[in-house]
Amino acid sequence: MSALIYGGNSLNPLLDKAVSGTTLLGIVALIVFYFRQPPIYKLVAWLLGLGVIGLVLESKYEYGQFIYSYFVIKRFAYCGLALLAYVAATQAEPFKLKYAVYFIFAFYVINQLFLGQIFSYNLTSESRTVTSNEALYLVIPCLYYLMMYLKDRKIPDLLLTLFSFAFIVFLLHRSVISAAIVAIGVVAGLSMVGKLSTGGLPMGRTLGTFAILLVLLAPALAMMPGNKVNAFLENIGGILDPKEDNTGSWRLEQSEYYLGQIPDKPMLGWRYEGYDRGEIMVNEDFPEKGTIIHSQYIDMLYNYGAIGLAINLLIILGTLATMYVRNKTFTIEQTVLFGFLISGLIYAVSYQLPVFFWGFVGLGMYYARKRPDDEEPDEYTTIDITEPLETSLHPFVSIKTQQLL
Repeated sequence: MSALIYGGNSLNPLLDKAVSGTTLLGIVALIVFYFRQPPIYKLVAWLLGLGVIGLVLESKYEYGQFIYSYFVIKRFAYCGLALLAYVAATQAEPFKLKYAVYFIFAFYVINQLFLGQIFSYNLTSESRTVTSNEALYLVIPCLYYLMMYLKDRKIPDLLLTLFSFAFIVFLLHRSVISAAIVAIGVVAGLSMVGKLSTGGLPMGRTLGTFAILLVLLAPALAMMPGNKVNAFLENIGGILDPKEDNTGSWRLEQSEYYLGQIPDKPMLGWRYEGYDRGEIMVNEDFPEKGTIIHSQYIDMLYNYGAIGLAINLLIILGTLATMYVRNKTFTIEQTVLFGFLISGLIYAVSYQLPVFFWGFVGLGMYYARKRPDDEEPDEYTTIDITEPLETSLHPFVSIKTQQLL
């Protein structure tokens, strides 16, 4: 469900078919795997199931066919993939998050280096070779290696953290840069409130590494063309002042228009009527029907109303709350996913959440409910107290002594 898998081509027709087919599986899974869901997801399954049925019946009543537009149905049900991902993770356990990190970097190497996409990049927003959706992936390895550094205090982990963050900045998607900064801030906040199982940040070693890197990289930075560096920094500045930025002002204009339409249908949104109206901002890449609203929040409010947005937020916030309440301290995986999900909430201000994001929401619930290995209950040996002391007590003492050792 990601363009990375299709050579980085977000317009690949197979990608749309994969997303549509997977979403259909997610809708079926609401019923098939209902009893395997945690309580908050069971409530979501009911709400999503009723919503899909309502959209089908509305289509039949208004247009004389059960599925007037699968586009409208599947986009409402995208968030249901979190429920399917949770069940898949429980069946695939033990699932290690580091495998996801390896896959992310592998696809970047294939697409950007082997396929040569990165060589057409000129440090401008017009020449970017990675969509913002794909760049969002990099928040995961950034947080993962940060946590490994806090745990093991190894310099290579710090360098991988810095590389991941620098790569995010280099790709020039300002929404992802903002999301990554917030995610790192979340990790710092969790550390301050005592939620991390790792130690704090080793300041001396970290600052020393930064100083050495600055000395080593200074000559290379000085040799970069000044016009490209200035253009790059100007694009980064669009984070603070979107009105003065080309793409930022375009999104702002679009958001203001659709925000003005939301009060007309605040609870259930425009649904099929909005689909028929199409996109108000003409673009040759946009389809004739359906909307391409950038903001996740505005998109859900416009198309599915406050109820649709509430279902989205219930899945994410319910997963975050479960993770926070059920675990006295966070494991590395829990911290990474907690920070990544919050980064998604920041990212959603500017862009629609990518479909794969919901898979990581479900994975977050899996880790939220997973016992750490050191909290597994002890295995005790059953003994028959009617047997002589010599035959029953000695094995018991031996086993417990072994465990203590």
